[in-house]
Amino acid sequence: MSGPKGLSPEQLAQQIQETEGRFKAMADVAPVLLWMSRTDGLCTFFNQTWLQFTGRSLEEEWGIGWAEGVHFEDFQRCMDTYVDAFNRREVFEMEYRLRRHDGVYRWILDRGTPRFLPDGTFAGYIGSCADITERKQLEADLRKAVKVRDEFLSIASHELRTPLTSLKLRTERLLQSAVKFAEGTPADARIEHDAQAALAQVLHLVRMVDVLLDVSRISEGRLALDRDDLEVGPLIAGVADRMKEPATTAGSPIRIEIRDTTTARWDRFRIEQVVTNLLSNAIKYGAGKPVDVVVDRNDGHARIVVTDRGPGIEVEHHGRLFERFARFAPARHYGGFGLGLWIARVIVEAHGGTIGVRSRAGEGASFFVDLPLT
Repeated sequence: MSGPKGLSPEQLAQQIQETEGRFKAMADVAPVLLWMSRTDGLCTFFNQTWLQFTGRSLEEEWGIGWAEGVHFEDFQRCMDTYVDAFNRREVFEMEYRLRRHDGVYRWILDRGTPRFLPDGTFAGYIGSCADITERKQLEADLRKAVKVRDEFLSIASHELRTPLTSLKLRTERLLQSAVKFAEGTPADARIEHDAQAALAQVLHLVRMVDVLLDVSRISEGRLALDRDDLEVGPLIAGVADRMKEPATTAGSPIRIEIRDTTTARWDRFRIEQVVTNLLSNAIKYGAGKPVDVVVDRNDGHARIVVTDRGPGIEVEHHGRLFERFARFAPARHYGGFGLGLWIARVIVEAHGGTIGVRSRAGEGASFFVDLPLT
């Protein structure tokens, strides 16, 4: 009895052996990880690229020895996928973490294909693996970015909706009062109050839009500094004076101490923005207690310290406090986009300075800014 193309069984076996030999020779120089298994599912070949990757010998990987390098969290899923596809004689694809020779687990995309002899007999599987760790990291970063975006959009929608609702109500009342006035009815005393409240909400919306514009400028690298010679003490005192009214309303009067008077070359608007942000946070979280502002000199730098006596910040949160969209207080109690401290950090670092915090839970918080004087 002869095989395909008139070959005897012995000739056919020899041809198959020669073909597999040529394949293995080529496989050993291939840049991807290759493996082969026989009809019982046990692996009998791994190319040199695989063995160099795992740092193990062919004898160690033989059979199911290769599975020792699969991460324990991926092992069962990996084996179930392999066995199920093997029994069905189907192509399979799976992702799992495989231990590299240095002990680091790398994500692998493994694609297996059934092999058949010329007469159609099942001969096992051949598989190729690619290192997709970088791709997996990019996917994780993308998912994180999408999550952050969705959280920000939710916060932004809430923060913008609040003043808009109030503004809508005030405007409707102003319209009703205007109609009454046109009909000869004496003007309601609430007109001035509603107009002032509406203006305050408009200004609040303008400030929030400015924050979003700053995010856009920073992301596009367009945060330019307009430096000028400034007197540090009067600059900070001026910001504190403008914040006096909201501080008094919140029951957190501002106490300022200028320990050093000096001149620096800074961007007035941006530094005022930083101090305003720190004072706004101190008033917001200050629990109705005084807020202290100290201006001092520290080793060739001007140091600005804003201290509140609020709930404080857990030490484990300090590292993320100045990141974009960082929020640790309940949104229902404290508003904001979670962008203020991030913008402040960007501005301070653009001036060549540093910003930090000293705080513990229940002990208030002190934010300090060190800016070079030259």
